[in-house]
Amino acid sequence: MTILKAPSSRSQFRHRPGPGLRGTSRPLLLLLVLAGCAPKTTPTVDLATRLDCLRQHNLAVVAAHRGQPDQRAAENAMSSFTASLAAGVPFLEIDVATTRDGALVLMHDDTLDRTTTGTGPTASRTLAEVEAVKLKRPDGTVLDERVPRFPDVLEWGRSARAYFELDVKRTTKFADVVSAVKAARMEDRVLVVTYTLDDAKTVHALDPRLMISVTMEKPDDLAAVRAALPLDRLLGWTGTANPRQAFFSALRAAGVEPIFGTLGRAGVRLDDVYASDGNPSEYRDLVGLGVVMIASDAAVVAQRTIGTGYRACFQ
Repeated sequence: MTILKAPSSRSQFRHRPGPGLRGTSRPLLLLLVLAGCAPKTTPTVDLATRLDCLRQHNLAVVAAHRGQPDQRAAENAMSSFTASLAAGVPFLEIDVATTRDGALVLMHDDTLDRTTTGTGPTASRTLAEVEAVKLKRPDGTVLDERVPRFPDVLEWGRSARAYFELDVKRTTKFADVVSAVKAARMEDRVLVVTYTLDDAKTVHALDPRLMISVTMEKPDDLAAVRAALPLDRLLGWTGTANPRQAFFSALRAAGVEPIFGTLGRAGVRLDDVYASDGNPSEYRDLVGLGVVMIASDAAVVAQRTIGTGYRACFQ
């Protein structure tokens, strides 16, 4: 069920520019007032409702890829999470890996080598061994910071009011991740990334309340997903190239929020292309085309460019 009334179809894809709440409709302002006056016993708002609110009011959020506010920061690091959140980026995309003794930690690569002072596969190291190494920035600077445990990050996220996009690595079981999310009571603040329809079905079976990102790059993908899963639990990952308004419109009409990635290889990714002339207005153009979530390697710049109107849906 959605709290807010959808706008008319005439305004469905009109971009509302500007920071803050400029251009925000009266229903959204009413939600802000009610949120400020609500008693502490008010039930938690389902994430699906918040995302519907964004879609229906032509707003968008940014997800910080690997939690980084920018490419100078460490990946999957608490310092990066804090910086991204403080700069107004609400979603942190993080990578969940598993140690040899079954602990869930944050690590993107299969090995520790690139982002820490350690070496070797994460899956062949114990939790104690992983926690003994230090994180590194992309330029090689060693930080006095350790590899975070996934349950600790969820606990921090609840108190910090963060939202997470969970990329579950190949060594990690969806069931373990979902169990940790439930234990932290974070079902309403995470979405789980999947790369196949079978994986999306697995996650939905583990907990039908969870929001799931699933690859939808063409109309056939949408049709296959529609036949297998309830669309109100899904976001559609649409790739990192060639944003297509017609397909975004089809997803939105089905009640699915489109995700588009501007991340990728340095010098080629759209984040770098957009920044090349000093005016990254293309992020606003993506919102105008119908994108609801932008996954970015330049998260702070992207969020500042599209503004923070999303906060009306995330009180």
